[in-house]
Amino acid sequence: MDILEIGESIAERTLVMGAEEVVVTIGKPRPFDDGEDYFCPYSIEYAGQKKVSYAGGMDAVQALQLTMKKIGADLSHLAKTQGVLIAWLPDSPGDTGFSD
Repeated sequence: MDILEIGESIAERTLVMGAEEVVVTIGKPRPFDDGEDYFCPYSIEYAGQKKVSYAGGMDAVQALQLTMKKIGADLSHLAKTQGVLIAWLPDSPGDTGFSD
């Protein structure tokens, strides 16, 4: 499934990657079209670029939990490709607050 927008936002976090801000926005979990399972969309925006993705789960809570982990993995990959640590808090470089 491809998504272009996250829909209704439920949370946002701004991080720092060098001189750039990285904004993570999490959308409200909702059922897949077949009504069986749920997905939770999110976006990561930095330097004029925007990645929109999602994670799925058996219910809305699991979809949200897996989205948090997937965001952590995406941020870790972004930091490695850019060669710069991403930080949520100024005194904790490399700690995004998302588990990967």
